[in-house]
Amino acid sequence: MNSTSGPGDLVAELRSAGNLPAECYSAFETVKREYFVPNRVWTQETDDSRYEPVDRATEPERWSSLVYSDRVIVTQFDDGDPTWPDVGFRPTSSASMPSAVAGMLGALDAQPGESVLEIGTGTGFNAALISELVGPEGNVTSIEIDENIGKEAKRNLETAGYSRVDVEIQDATFPIGRRFDRIIATAGVHLGQLPFWWVKSANVILAPMRADLSSGPLVKFEIDDGVARGRAVGMRVGFMEMRSQRVRSMSHRKLRWDDEQADRSTTDVNPFVVLLNESSRWAASVAVPMCRYDLEKPTEERDHGVAWLVDPISGSWATVAPEDEDSHTVRQFGPRRLWNETESAYRWWVRKGKPAIESWEWTVSAERQSIQLATE
Repeated sequence: MNSTSGPGDLVAELRSAGNLPAECYSAFETVKREYFVPNRVWTQETDDSRYEPVDRATEPERWSSLVYSDRVIVTQFDDGDPTWPDVGFRPTSSASMPSAVAGMLGALDAQPGESVLEIGTGTGFNAALISELVGPEGNVTSIEIDENIGKEAKRNLETAGYSRVDVEIQDATFPIGRRFDRIIATAGVHLGQLPFWWVKSANVILAPMRADLSSGPLVKFEIDDGVARGRAVGMRVGFMEMRSQRVRSMSHRKLRWDDEQADRSTTDVNPFVVLLNESSRWAASVAVPMCRYDLEKPTEERDHGVAWLVDPISGSWATVAPEDEDSHTVRQFGPRRLWNETESAYRWWVRKGKPAIESWEWTVSAERQSIQLATE
């Protein structure tokens, strides 16, 4: 690609990879992503590499190539605290990977003439695509919690010719008093915390669901008689948490994985098997709240990896490291036994026949929110 990259290049890439639903083809051909990507952004060459700043003024061809490729583009770190080109601690806004956007819009299945509410405006690109899908007889409303991002998105939409999209700056946990045919969320919603006003305001909800230990299942809810029931649709998306649902992180970098103050035991369960398999990790996520994980690779100081579990609220942590081929050493510290909880959840998942994420069913009513293995 070069400085003349355009929507056709992105469409060709998505189509060749089978990542562009037929119903989204025209929208992606029409909406120019360049209107929605800031001139100064950050990107990663690989998932493991550091973020790098990209400035359109000094690297126009690289910027254009990035815009019209199937890549995530970070547009903000730490709620806007760092000054560009500094890389912050945590990305807090981005232009999502186009293949994920296309897959979600295909699952949403918005029809011409319908009304759609989007949770999380971001750059405004997704709202413009939805506007193309519902057409001039439909309408699109998008909610953004960050005032600066919301104002910029509104300018982007107006510049690109989508001034009919209504951008409202507020917290999406509070209702806006209107009904919609469909709601789509582009921020991760924690288990048990899906705002019930969404259920009262739409017929269909598409939302990435997450727990403290895992994120990714995209769930499509159908609403009937005031109750939303949903199943994962087969896509995995890694969206940022809704800001009002964030839980502060606890860094384990200053802790010793082999701290002698920790209680020691052994296990025959390989933690990397548990945590790298999305289905077993999801089962643990449901059973083990308030727990984050990290998997460290071998280093020059130690010839093995280490699995970490950390609870930022209680300060509890656990590490699991291989002792020999069939045994792993467990160290646990604090009031919670995080590995014991995780291992119990894993053994339950194995006894249930190792169900996939698509086997779970979400239910949201006015009285409660629950998740369980489907009976069918």
